[in-house]
Amino acid sequence: MVNKTVIDMEDKLPQLKEQRKRRARKRLVIYISVFFLAIVGMLYMQSGLSNVKNVEVSGNESLDKENIVRLSNLNEEVNIWNLNKGDRVADIESHDVISRADMSRRGFNTVYIQVEEYETAAYVIDEDNSPVPLLENGALFESASYTPGGAPLLRDFEQEGHIAAVAEELEKMNPSVKERISDIIYSPVQEREDQLIVLMNDGWTVSSTITNFAERMEPYPAVVQEMEPGQEGILHMRINPYFESFDESDSEDEDSL
Repeated sequence: MVNKTVIDMEDKLPQLKEQRKRRARKRLVIYISVFFLAIVGMLYMQSGLSNVKNVEVSGNESLDKENIVRLSNLNEEVNIWNLNKGDRVADIESHDVISRADMSRRGFNTVYIQVEEYETAAYVIDEDNSPVPLLENGALFESASYTPGGAPLLRDFEQEGHIAAVAEELEKMNPSVKERISDIIYSPVQEREDQLIVLMNDGWTVSSTITNFAERMEPYPAVVQEMEPGQEGILHMRINPYFESFDESDSEDEDSL
């Protein structure tokens, strides 16, 4: 029995030696491969092959791609694996037009930038009678183009504070109401320095105020639905809306003569 065991071990020794050799060769190949990949990686990181070669931009309408890339400070000298994403995104979002930005890598050499822009709340008519886009955040963006009917026109506004306040109210306003506004005219009177005259696309003329403008215009569709077509006058959209007929005001003027 003992002799048989010795003979079996002698037969298996060459096989065990060969298995150990194969395992040793595999470990050697793995070590060499890892070392080779590490060298290649170091050379890649230190060479221009790992630099930014292409920048893709999406979501922009008013601000062109070149401006966004310039804001990001991305160029072919920037390593794509060391983007400092937070700083570059903050630089893009510093522009008045950009409300949000994000940045990611695509492949080995492409950076993808996705942005969201503030919408145009209105167009301010300047001294040259030209419409200047007013963004939702209250900033004027003179480089943007004018889209007829895309947003209300603001007329006779001189103070930036009033313009910014109207922009804020328009941002809060129900889109279904905002879309019905054609012109917003700043028309202060002694007792109401923030009075507005609003011309509607459906033909009605509205008197309201900058203060709580969005809230006061909220019931407009329901109020107009109760009006008789063809009436001429001013619809006062305040705490309690009411209609002032031009005929009534004319007759009152005649009676006072």
